[in-house]
Amino acid sequence: MPISDPTVSAIFQPDPDQAPKALLVAGACGNVGFGKLGQFGRLLAKHGVPVIALDLSDKVQGVKDQLRKAFGKRFTEEQVAAILDNITVVQGTLADVPEQLRLGFVFEAIPERLDIKRPFYTAIRERDPDCFVFSATSGLTTKHLFEGLPGADRSGVMHPFFPHLTNKLFEVPTRGCTTSKDTLKAIRKFLGGLGMNLLETADVPAFAADRIFCGMMLEAVRIHDSTDLSPAQIDDACKKLLGTSPFYVHNLIPGANYLSAHCMQLLSEEVDSTLYAIPELWKPYTEDPRKQWPYERGQRCTPEGYALVEKRMLGMLFSLTAYMLKHGVCGADQLNFLCENALAFRAGMPALMAQRGLGASKALVEAFLAEQGVTEAAAVAPVGELDDSHLANIYVGTSVHEGVGLISLKRRTINHQFIAELDQAYEALAADDSVKAMVLAPDGALSREFGHGADISCFLPVLGKHDQALKLIQTWKATLSKFQTSPKPTVAALVGRVLGGGNELASCCQARVAAGGTRLGQPEPTVGVLPGLGGCHNIHRASKAEFTARINELLLTGHGFEAEEAAEWGYVSKIVPVRDLPRESMAFAAGLADGSIERPAFRMDGAEAFTVDRSVDGKNEAGVPLDAELRELIAKTVEEINALPYAEGTAIEEVRAADSLCLSASKIGTKAMLRGKPPQFENAI
Repeated sequence: MPISDPTVSAIFQPDPDQAPKALLVAGACGNVGFGKLGQFGRLLAKHGVPVIALDLSDKVQGVKDQLRKAFGKRFTEEQVAAILDNITVVQGTLADVPEQLRLGFVFEAIPERLDIKRPFYTAIRERDPDCFVFSATSGLTTKHLFEGLPGADRSGVMHPFFPHLTNKLFEVPTRGCTTSKDTLKAIRKFLGGLGMNLLETADVPAFAADRIFCGMMLEAVRIHDSTDLSPAQIDDACKKLLGTSPFYVHNLIPGANYLSAHCMQLLSEEVDSTLYAIPELWKPYTEDPRKQWPYERGQRCTPEGYALVEKRMLGMLFSLTAYMLKHGVCGADQLNFLCENALAFRAGMPALMAQRGLGASKALVEAFLAEQGVTEAAAVAPVGELDDSHLANIYVGTSVHEGVGLISLKRRTINHQFIAELDQAYEALAADDSVKAMVLAPDGALSREFGHGADISCFLPVLGKHDQALKLIQTWKATLSKFQTSPKPTVAALVGRVLGGGNELASCCQARVAAGGTRLGQPEPTVGVLPGLGGCHNIHRASKAEFTARINELLLTGHGFEAEEAAEWGYVSKIVPVRDLPRESMAFAAGLADGSIERPAFRMDGAEAFTVDRSVDGKNEAGVPLDAELRELIAKTVEEINALPYAEGTAIEEVRAADSLCLSASKIGTKAMLRGKPPQFENAI
C-alpha cells in the first residue's frame, strides 16, 4: 500500500509501485541506538515503513522485550505489538540484513571510530546507493565521516539528545557540511513530519548544546577543585541559577564525564586556551565510567557560595556563547532553544545575556577571564565583538508578506524576555507603513504550538509581594493589550495547545483562526492564580452572550475546550486544516485590512452583566480539588469586570491577579507545577 504522507514516502517509497524501503538503526544495543530504534519504530509503524535493528552483540535479540518494557503503559498492548511486529532484528553486519529489505534511511550509532564507521558507509553505498545515511556522532564532522566517500551528499549528522526514546531534538550541521541542499530539504521535511525539531548548526566537531552542557560541568568541577564547595552545593546553586544540576546529571549517566571532557578537548583544537583546561581532579572520573562524584543530596549553597558560582558559571557559559555567536556555530535563537529544551535550562544563555544587557554581560565575561587568567581570552571569548544584533529575535521574529506582518513565536511559554521581544516586534510592524495587518503564529520550527502559558518561574520572585506582582502583570499586560487596541487588524493563528497566558495572548488579538483539533484552556485554577492577562473578560467580550455560563464554568474549573466549540461561541473566527493555517490566517488578516472580511465583534463597553455559578465542578480535569478562596476571587472578578468598559475592567483584573499571587493557593500551585505534582490546596473545595 502506498505511503500517504509525502514527507515519509519521499524517503521510503519514491516509487509508489514498489514496496516501502526500510529504516535501519545500526548500533541498536547502545543507549542512543536503542532509544532511536524505539522512537523511529513507533513513529514509522503507522506508515508501514519496515524498521531494522542491527547490532553485532547478541543482546540485540532482546531489544523487542526491552522496548516493550520501555513503552510501559503509555501505549496499549495492541499498539506496542504493532510497533514491535514492524521491527526486524538482525545480529551481525550489514551483509546479514535480508536482501529483500532495501534501505531508505540509515541511522548510525556505532562506536566513535573512523576505521569502523567509514567502511560501514562504503558497504551501505554498495548495497543501497540512494540511501540516506546519518550519524549520531557526538564529536565528528561530516567531513571527517563522509568526505571522499561515495554518496557524501546524501549523508550527514543527526546528533540526538537524552532521553533518546522520547526527545525529539536533533542538532544537524547544515553549513559547511558534505550534505547537499536537496538532502537537507528532504530531512527537514521528514523530521518535521514526524514532529521532530531540527536545530541547524555549522559543521564543527563539538555540537552547540554540548559546548554549553560540557562547559557547565567543566566549570563546576573547577569550582569544586578551587573552593570548599561540595558537588551538591554547587548543584544547588546551579539549580537556582540555571535550572539544572551538573554533578547529579553526570552521576546519572555512565560515561558522561568522559564525553564532557572530550568535548572540551575538541574545543581546545579550535583555540588552544586554558578556558578548556581539564583539572587533574576530573581525570579519574573521565577514565572510569562507573566512578561517581561524592554527593549528599539536600546540601544547600551559602549566599556567598551562590554569588561565586553565579559569577564563574555565567562567565564560562557567556564566553562559550560569545564564541558560537561570533563564529556562526549556531544562531542565538537555535542555541537558546537547545539550552532550554535539550539541556532543561530555565532560560537559554542568549536570553540571559539579553536580559542582563549586552554591556553588563560583557563586563561579567571580561572580569571572569581576567580573574581566572584565561589565555587567548580575546579569541576564545570574543564578547567584545558582539553587538545587539547577535542577541536579537531569540524568542520572537518578524517578517512581512504582501502587506501582512508576521510575528513568529519561537517559545511556548511567556517570560520577561519574550514580552520584551514581542513588544519590539509589535512596535516595528506598527510603524511600518507597508504593513496593513498582523498575524501571530508559532514559527513552525522551534515551536509548533501557539503557547502553553506563562513561565511559572517568573512568578516565584513576586509571590506574596503585591506591588511587585502588580508591576509584573501590568508590564506584560501593557504589551498584550496593544494587539487588542491596534488600528491594524491582529490575528492569532492557533494550533496545538493554546493554554493559560497563551490563550490570553490570543484573546488580545482581534481575531483567531485555528487549525482543526486545537485545544484551548485557562488552567490557572490548578496553578493557584487568576488569569490576569485578559482571561477573565476577553473571551466573554469576543463571544456570544448565550455562551457566558459555559465560559464561566471553564474559567472556574480550568477545563480545556476545543477550537470547534469556541467557533460556536464566536471566539474563534475560522477553523481550517493544519496544513492550511499559515495561508488562511494571513489571508484572513489581509481581508480584515481591506474590509472584505468584517472585523469580529468585541464588546468594549460593559453591556454584559451576569452572575457566575459557583456550584460547577470543584475539580480540575485530572480530578484534583481546586482552591475555594481562589475560585471566589475569580468568580467575583469575572462578574465585576464584564459589566465595565474594557479599560476599567482591565485595570481591576490586574489588581486581582496580583491579589491571587498573594494567596496560599498560588504558592502551593506554582511549586507543585514546578515539581510536576498535583497541588494540595489548603482551602480545597
